[in-house]
Amino acid sequence: MSVLVDSSVWVGHFKSRNDHLVALLEDGVVVCHPYVVAEVACGTPPSRKSIIGMLASLESAPVATQDELLAMMDARQFFGRGCGFVDVSLLAGALLSEQTLIWTLDKKFEVLAAELKKAYRPTLHS
Repeated sequence: MSVLVDSSVWVGHFKSRNDHLVALLEDGVVVCHPYVVAEVACGTPPSRKSIIGMLASLESAPVATQDELLAMMDARQFFGRGCGFVDVSLLAGALLSEQTLIWTLDKKFEVLAAELKKAYRPTLHS
């Protein structure tokens, strides 16, 4: 199993360290997507250049073509559900890679990932 971490999780991690994310990174199961790298680069993460470099160095999830994205959106009726281009691109990447799940903090995005049985939900520790 690999976990494709959405930019929402990364941004939260930059604000307040996420130990679960750190553990996944140490286990080598985190994959990235070029669009997540670009989204993070649009912001102001700490140590910006090194963070962007680290994200870019992670194994990359597959990148769907525009035709694949449009076909998936129509076939699965993902339009009008509150998810944008990057979200749909990550879903397509996870579908192209059988063992990849998506971890996001975005509720609408997580609903779509769950419908596809591609949602990663970290276990909560008490």
